[in-house]
Amino acid sequence: MIKKLYALLLLALISTSIFAQTMIDTAKSQFAKVDDIKMHYKVFGKGDPLILLHGSLESMSDWDKQIPDFSKHFKVIAVDNRGHGQTTFTDRKMDYALMSEDVIALMAQLKIDSAYIVGFGDGGIIGLYIGLNHPDKIRKLVAIGANYKVDTTAVYGQILDKVKAWDDDKMFTFVRNNFKGYQNFGQIAQFTQRMKTMLLTEPNLTIPDLKKISCPALFIAGDHDIIKIDHTNAMYENVQKGQMCIVPDAKHYPQKEKAKIVNTIILDFLSKKYVKISRF
Repeated sequence: MIKKLYALLLLALISTSIFAQTMIDTAKSQFAKVDDIKMHYKVFGKGDPLILLHGSLESMSDWDKQIPDFSKHFKVIAVDNRGHGQTTFTDRKMDYALMSEDVIALMAQLKIDSAYIVGFGDGGIIGLYIGLNHPDKIRKLVAIGANYKVDTTAVYGQILDKVKAWDDDKMFTFVRNNFKGYQNFGQIAQFTQRMKTMLLTEPNLTIPDLKKISCPALFIAGDHDIIKIDHTNAMYENVQKGQMCIVPDAKHYPQKEKAKIVNTIILDFLSKKYVKISRF
């Protein structure tokens, strides 16, 4: 009996995953000319705009456990960041400020005055830059596994060593296998090197920068994240309207490892008016 129940549960989980990925794969791909690139995005659901920004060397498909839930409540715009997925890449220097301006330009084309931003890793960092430089464009920010600076006080040294050891041939294979419809095969070496440089030298925000971010911001990390908990706490403590969630028994991908919990927390945060709680 127990084995049968386990099998049924496993089948339900697999079916849900297949449904979510099919939903993303079959949605209409759209492209916007944004500055020097062609930006790939897809739209799901109706309501207030919510922009999903994925992490480094990922694509919008990595939100497969969030899009079905979020699109029930919001108009979800899932984006492929510059050089990722099906978004093109040029010879310009890669940095988070530029990638945040890509999002602002896309919003202008889609006639979105302001939006909720949910970002993971690089996407969360891009959200910080938007909150800092375009406070009128962001309603609330959710930053998962993000960091505001890059050194061993923020990220474990082993992770920085892995980035330093990136191999162009392995990266070519990774991109070929993971980015459907990739537009930049002739520039993978340049893309890899620019991403490596960016990840090892950025972001370089400061505590005074964090204090300028005025939108409500929820910082989420796993208790076994590659981002140090003290660093996540520093962001929470220094933005004006910060909240923090440390997800137990989770690594760097709590939105995948504990999707049901994380989705519930994010939707609760986005749907309610921010109220500052007095500690004392």
